[in-house]
Amino acid sequence: MEKWLQLTTIQHRCFAAAGSRCWKCSSLEVKNTFFCASCGTIRETSKDEDFFELLKVKQEFKIDSSTLVQNYRHIQSMIHPDKFAQKSEQEKTLALEWSSLINKAYRTLSKSIDRGKYMLALKGVSISEENTSVDKEFLLDMMDVNESVEDAHSADELQQLGSQLSVDIEALNSKLIHLFETDDVDGAKETIIRLKYMLNVENTIKEKLLQLNLKS
Repeated sequence: MEKWLQLTTIQHRCFAAAGSRCWKCSSLEVKNTFFCASCGTIRETSKDEDFFELLKVKQEFKIDSSTLVQNYRHIQSMIHPDKFAQKSEQEKTLALEWSSLINKAYRTLSKSIDRGKYMLALKGVSISEENTSVDKEFLLDMMDVNESVEDAHSADELQQLGSQLSVDIEALNSKLIHLFETDDVDGAKETIIRLKYMLNVENTIKEKLLQLNLKS
């Protein structure tokens, strides 16, 4: 019963300050995030949609993963294109747009580094792919780790390196919680850049382990 009430609350709280008229009935009562409050027709998407608002989770780095998944599934069940198979072409198109946007929002918020980048973007701060503005000591440490990964020839060696890296990654994620809570934008930006380096190395370890497993 409690779970049903939570899902019902999500459905009724899907509100956004949408200033546009409903494309079908021209009503200004377009308060519901996904559907016109007057005629019930699926509404048009907006490039300004907030991912946290869309998925009904608090705008904070420490996100409740179970709530995120639950909300995502519930919203997709309402706006999935399959539910609009018998509707007009316009409604089919809008359902596809919404489904794509919800998927993008979920992918962004479910990964810590993408969530952090998105939160910075909401504050007008971007991190370019070429951004390497971290201290030299950290870069040297990452070079050493990369060399250790390259020199590793056994699964045990790689798993040991991966375990230590996982600890370091978790430490950065914990640090980001505090940095966003205190609105330390510069600190969050630098930490996310560090996290990016570590995740790249972690991916290299996973790929190398996969290759070893395929050979064995």
